[in-house]
Amino acid sequence: MPKTKFQEFIFTLITSGCMIFIMGVYNVAIHTGELQAATFKHALHSFPLEWFIGLLCAFFIASKTSKYFAFRVAKSTDRPIFIILCIQTFTVCTMVPLMSLLGTIESSGITSNLIFIWLQTICLNFIMAYPLQILVVGPFCRFIFRHLFASTNQGNESKVEYEMEQQGFAE
Repeated sequence: MPKTKFQEFIFTLITSGCMIFIMGVYNVAIHTGELQAATFKHALHSFPLEWFIGLLCAFFIASKTSKYFAFRVAKSTDRPIFIILCIQTFTVCTMVPLMSLLGTIESSGITSNLIFIWLQTICLNFIMAYPLQILVVGPFCRFIFRHLFASTNQGNESKVEYEMEQQGFAE
């Protein structure tokens, strides 16, 4: 899908924005014990800073880390969906601890229980983030990205190369 660093940045911007906002709503709902209109307002209030930090973590840390580990499991000859799932899995495994630490510090401060609250937050967030990324946000963001950059595909690749490219595995 992304062919250039600019396209990779745009894809990361879209994906991180969706995930961070939805996970923000989820975490506020967990902390308040309910989901209501005020939950969205509260999540939106802290969203810009979280998105900025999350975007930096996703672009500079998770992107490289997830591809490194994904291609230890998958080979470039594997089916594109398997490669996508590997990359998304390792992205979630990288981003959840990073963003959970940010959220834990933001909500609880730096206390003697920080590690325990952080570990609990990681578990709660992973339960939501993984299926959200695999089933909702990942496909939605790839759909949006394909339509934003539809003119960049010239149509002279094989179907496998095209699918790999569409799912974010361009060389």
